[in-house]
Amino acid sequence: MATTAPRTKKFARRREQLLDLASRQINDQGARAMTLTAVAKQLSLDTSSVTYYFKRKDDLVGACLARTMHWLHESARMAAEEPSPRHRVRRFVHEHLALHRRQRDPAEPRLALLSDLPTLPEPVRSRLEAQYRDVFRIVRGFFDATTEERDHRLLCTSYLLATILWLPAWIDRYMVGDFERIEQRLCDILFDGLQVGGRWQPAIEPLEEVDRSAQGRFLLAATNLINREGYLGASVEKIAAELGVSTGSFYHHLDNKDDLVIACFQRSFALIKRAQQASAAQGGAQGEQLARTLASLLALQFAGESPLLRINAYQALPVELRLQMLHRTGQVTRHIAGTISDGMIDGSLRPIDAVLAGHAVLAAINAASDLRGWAAGRPLEEAVGGMLRLVGRGMFGEA
Repeated sequence: MATTAPRTKKFARRREQLLDLASRQINDQGARAMTLTAVAKQLSLDTSSVTYYFKRKDDLVGACLARTMHWLHESARMAAEEPSPRHRVRRFVHEHLALHRRQRDPAEPRLALLSDLPTLPEPVRSRLEAQYRDVFRIVRGFFDATTEERDHRLLCTSYLLATILWLPAWIDRYMVGDFERIEQRLCDILFDGLQVGGRWQPAIEPLEEVDRSAQGRFLLAATNLINREGYLGASVEKIAAELGVSTGSFYHHLDNKDDLVIACFQRSFALIKRAQQASAAQGGAQGEQLARTLASLLALQFAGESPLLRINAYQALPVELRLQMLHRTGQVTRHIAGTISDGMIDGSLRPIDAVLAGHAVLAAINAASDLRGWAAGRPLEEAVGGMLRLVGRGMFGEA
């Protein structure tokens, strides 16, 4: 026993080192670029030493994501112990900002982003998805079942988790000294929404797909597949099979899969721009314009032939391309923030942090693509109206 304990401690310590280094590589380069050899090299080991702990790369990636999922579960569990819905949501936001504050220290362990979860093989993927469903159930319990409608609780949960999981994409642009203010302002947006008085009830202007060419159909199929199975799971063969065409048809239009993801992002950006332009053309207060834009995009997410590409798909791209897509996403966010700022000036939107609100709106749009099954069970106007109410009036504002 005397020799077993130190050996066990050494094993656990080395395993944590491997998880930390691999998580950093996943966050910096994506799971597909992370290699056992590169992880081993950072510890002056050979690859066989790493395989003693993790036989395959997928095992290491899965263990990194499982560690993140465990922390997500614990943060939700801690928040659930707070006495009221508002306190629970604030505690959840606080814990995640505290995590990002700690991770500014280079010596602090890193948690891997969850973007690559859909690419993992079975049974690892199913096990992690089951753990995420458990997190979702705990977070849904933040909201009072005796006073809140079931649908509103579901939407609040999706909105909150989407907002939290989008934090890593933008939080590094802020100083740690701003985190307390971010917590206050972000909770203000989540709690009480964006709008001043009334209720957003814009007519839904459907966004129709313009490109019906072979490449356009590839982008629709690819977006659906990437959203469902992740970058690695969306093989050219699967995309071609969904369309009933040969793989040669793909390479006739696009050189490689990275080009495909970029094209899917560009399609999404173009649809967002069209929604914004169509809304602006109708005039009215900026709050009304934002509501019309949101209604069109939510309708697309809930019931369109293909929703927008998930914003976390950027993680699968090579670093240079990833930065380009994050830059473009940042431009979209700033445009939304500009509309919100103008809405504060004309009095149609509350005085809030416009940039944080832009991130929250983008998270709400992204969350809607996970709710297509829920939306299919009710009239589209009702589904869109529920999410508009949430963004406009907040989780705890008057309906």
